[in-house]
Amino acid sequence: MELLRHRATILQGADSPGYRAIVERISEIVHGKVTDIDLLTVTVKSMKDILQGKNSSRNEVRTEHAEWSDATFGNVGPIGPLKHLSKEALEAAAEPGDLSEWADIQFLMWDAQRRAGISDEQITQAMVDKLAVNKARKWPEPKEGEPRLHVKSTPL
Repeated sequence: MELLRHRATILQGADSPGYRAIVERISEIVHGKVTDIDLLTVTVKSMKDILQGKNSSRNEVRTEHAEWSDATFGNVGPIGPLKHLSKEALEAAAEPGDLSEWADIQFLMWDAQRRAGISDEQITQAMVDKLAVNKARKWPEPKEGEPRLHVKSTPL
């Protein structure tokens, strides 16, 4: 029981709404409303999520954005969000410290991906594959503020 109280103290500092629910469950167990096994299950799941880097508040924002986007823009494909993405990228380049521009970029990437029917697993695998390709390429020296394009091999 002391270990559970200690876990509650640690989790009380977390900002995520999911962790608030965990703390509330811990409070219930301390007052006899929930069994030890219920609390242990919740604690193990939360620790697993932390170790796996899951961020439930990010997923909640993603879900809320998808619902809003569908209601606002309707059933359209990914092209519009992708075109809009280029505009937001230029705005972020002009003001790299403006987090609202970064948020716009993320929203548009999520929206285009979802509207194209691409799962997180598919995009993650594509990223793994593309990283291997990029690592095998030759790159010019970096120059601040300029894009770096890989060196194209010349045909023989």
